[in-house]
Amino acid sequence: MKKRFIGLFLLFAIALSAISFTSCSTAKPEEGSVTRMTVDINPSVEFMIDDENKVISVTALNDDGSILIVGEAFVGKTPEQAIEMMISLASDTGYLVQGNVDASENTVKISVSGNSKYAEQLQKTLAKKASDALQALDIHGTVEKVEALKIDALRQMALASSLYTEEEINAMDEQQLYKVISAGRIETALLLTEEMRDAYYSAKEYKISFAEREETAKIIKELGGLYSLTHSAYKAALDVYSTAITELDQFRYNMLVSPESEYQKSLSKLREAKVELLKQKNYTASLEVNGEEYASATATLQLTEENYNKMLAAYEKVGADLNASLEALIAKLRQAEAALIELESTVFDENVEAKLTEKAAEIEASMNAAKDGFFAEFESAHAEDIEAIEQALLAKKQQLQSEISSEQ
Repeated sequence: MKKRFIGLFLLFAIALSAISFTSCSTAKPEEGSVTRMTVDINPSVEFMIDDENKVISVTALNDDGSILIVGEAFVGKTPEQAIEMMISLASDTGYLVQGNVDASENTVKISVSGNSKYAEQLQKTLAKKASDALQALDIHGTVEKVEALKIDALRQMALASSLYTEEEINAMDEQQLYKVISAGRIETALLLTEEMRDAYYSAKEYKISFAEREETAKIIKELGGLYSLTHSAYKAALDVYSTAITELDQFRYNMLVSPESEYQKSLSKLREAKVELLKQKNYTASLEVNGEEYASATATLQLTEENYNKMLAAYEKVGADLNASLEALIAKLRQAEAALIELESTVFDENVEAKLTEKAAEIEASMNAAKDGFFAEFESAHAEDIEAIEQALLAKKQQLQSEISSEQ
């Protein structure tokens, strides 16, 4: 009887072990799928996850996010490893505060896209990993689940980061949109700020559009004879379009990307104010609440917050003013583009259309060449800007790490 009892016990234990193993294992993502995960500690960061449960792109969603991820190797990590890295980096740089602070000030917000079993389990796993990481660092904080972006917001994101038309984007399902977004993120991985990525997408879109129409102009010219007038009119409109593209690109770089621009100078002041705010917040949290220094430190913290908010307002105003100017240049560009479209619909007769159809492969080849060579061309033209941005972010990150470590 005793042997039978032991045998039944072992069988029961094995069964429990199997059940436990099954319930704890993480479901695998569907083959070919892409999952979008965001972690918001303000810094805010987006991770795209492939069907092997590995990070394939990491993108800062705000300036603090850019500071946090610069110089870090997130790509190739699992989502769990990525969130542990995020929390560790946020602690090192003072965005997560140890000591006497309310848990709400150390909130980690996580979203995972999709309604699959994988997404459901990943959300739970990440929440557990984040909670454990906070506890290990002795940080009093909370972890919140945030709903993933709805499809309309995803469409806007995909439209802004790809060359697909609005009609094509609207025909895509959610998984197709994630693939489009992730492709754009991977392509612009070296561009660490939103301003630089916006400049890249804008320049690429118009570069390829111009390449297509430039090839069209060449084909019309080949027709000769009476079509010389058509070519002249189209080429004149194309020149106006080219000038408008150049003006827009130059303005964007000079006013938004250049270290000498008022926008970047304002951003630099904002970052300095943020360093002081985080430093004071961490120092205040390290003090005994009823101690002699606490009241004074709290008052200083309030002044530091007010200064940061002042710098933030100034930065946002510069951005708003520049956006108004950008809109005017974009309107000018759209007007030039509309003139080309008008010519294409009214001046191109059946002979022109037939020739364009015949030469469709050449036009496509020209567009593909513009696409394929664009990143190398962009990187070469703006290598100094890209390097300057990265170095500025690294310097600010190192300054934060140094300031915060001295307070802990």
